[in-house]
Amino acid sequence: MKIVSAESFKNLAKLKSKRSFWLALALALLLTAGLVYWYKIQNNHQANEVQYLQTQVQRGDILIGLDSDGTIDFSKVTLRFDVRGTIAEILVAEGEQVRKGDIIARLDDRDYQDQYQLALARLQEAREQEITSLLDDELTLQKAEADLEKLRDEVKEMETIPEAYAANEIKQKKYELANKETELRNLRQKYELKKARGLDQIELEVKMAKEDLEDTILYAPVDGVVLHLAKKVGESLMDEDDFATIHEDNTVKAITKVIEYDIGQIKVGQRVYVTVEALPDKKFSGQVTKVNALPSADSSGLVNYDVEITIKDPGEDLKDGMTCAVSFVLKEVKNCLIVPYQAVKMVQGKQVVTVLNEQGQEETRQIKTGFTDGTNVEVLEGLKGNETVVYRKASTTNNATTSRTTNNNQMFFRSR
Repeated sequence: MKIVSAESFKNLAKLKSKRSFWLALALALLLTAGLVYWYKIQNNHQANEVQYLQTQVQRGDILIGLDSDGTIDFSKVTLRFDVRGTIAEILVAEGEQVRKGDIIARLDDRDYQDQYQLALARLQEAREQEITSLLDDELTLQKAEADLEKLRDEVKEMETIPEAYAANEIKQKKYELANKETELRNLRQKYELKKARGLDQIELEVKMAKEDLEDTILYAPVDGVVLHLAKKVGESLMDEDDFATIHEDNTVKAITKVIEYDIGQIKVGQRVYVTVEALPDKKFSGQVTKVNALPSADSSGLVNYDVEITIKDPGEDLKDGMTCAVSFVLKEVKNCLIVPYQAVKMVQGKQVVTVLNEQGQEETRQIKTGFTDGTNVEVLEGLKGNETVVYRKASTTNNATTSRTTNNNQMFFRSR
């Protein structure tokens, strides 16, 4: 009988423990490798699965546009009183429609009434004084004319019988006659000037006082809607203070900037579509009404040109200052049959699509296409509305596919 020592038994136990550890490690590695392999097989299987979509042939619009950001801008008129004073009455409210000539507000006009009446009184007094002054001047003229005639008679008599007078006496009388003629001419000139000038200065003061009185009433200069009133009844204002803002004739514009690279594609009269984030379900149409000939540069040095668009039928939802998206129409086909661009394939040089027939079976059909925007294609021949087209969903992760799609667009779709 062989006797095993305690030390030998301990060494044998250690050996078995090491073997168990390495066996467990090997099993764990094999399990991990199996899981990785299974996961890769599943991913490859899913990647190789082809997704197909169905869509109906519908009518719609195809558009190629040049997009830009802009701002909604109302055609505004700012109203100011031409005189200072206190608001006595406001006859309109914000949001109210007004017509040209409607009274917007009145100032307290009592001081201006007093000034006008005072000017009228001064004018009346001046007229009375002028009448008296002119009468006096006329009497002075009449006396000067009589004196002149008397001198002329005396000189004529001296010249008739010169021997009866001394030579110096005749000479002195002629000198007096010449002076009298000059004096009379001057009097006549002054009289005519006073008569012509009359009361110009005082009449001007009356006119200005009347205009100031009339300016205490503020009228609407255009048809439009009152957007803002800056003052309330009882408040004071200076003649340079803004009082009201009117949206002129409901004209709504969009102002945008177009970079110099694209500005050559923008023309006055060009159709435009405008959308705003606040009204996602509405698309407004308009046209270019102005392309600024002078450029502006932003902080990065990029050269832009301001473009003004007038919006047709803006309604009441658009607000001044709203941020908007502008799409300048470069080419558009409206109300045409359309299918997704991805649904059209080239088979032996022919354009074809896969259609579900009345029995629900797939069939290949040749079609003729027109315009495309790279997303949808205009169908000219081969399909009818509401037919169902089946097509393979394009990969969204394969850049090569996107590139080929663009090339195909250039290669076989027609432009009209």
